[in-house]
Amino acid sequence: MVPSHLLYISEAVSPMSSIELNQIRETSARNNAEMDITGILFYSAGHFVQLLEGDAEQIHSLFEKIATDPRHHNIKLLVFKPVADRLFGDWNMGLLDLTEQGERERRDLEELVKIASESDDSTFGSPIEMEILSRFCMLLPAA
Repeated sequence: MVPSHLLYISEAVSPMSSIELNQIRETSARNNAEMDITGILFYSAGHFVQLLEGDAEQIHSLFEKIATDPRHHNIKLLVFKPVADRLFGDWNMGLLDLTEQGERERRDLEELVKIASESDDSTFGSPIEMEILSRFCMLLPAA
């Protein structure tokens, strides 16, 4: 199986507490393990950015379910494509709550959301977008 990536952004309907975010992560990790899906969820300033990895049909089906979740809206699919390798193969669902990080990290996510929101297509992967995503990944604890 060639893995695929699906990346989307969305806005939380209301601010999420760290308890609520951890509940999402725990439920997602349990469900994703059953489907061999891995990924990461970023949250800051009322925005989610999530990368899902795995079988294309599985992650597309999961995305359709996620899109109906009433905890967020203004969902925008940024990329859905086959990739050579998973970025988060050890994470059934990692979580990075940037409200617990510094101001720079929060600004980086806000910049990513702005770039993605202004994009007219799904050409995610420009150098600035990948730099922001890689900075977030460096903040993650080991799996």
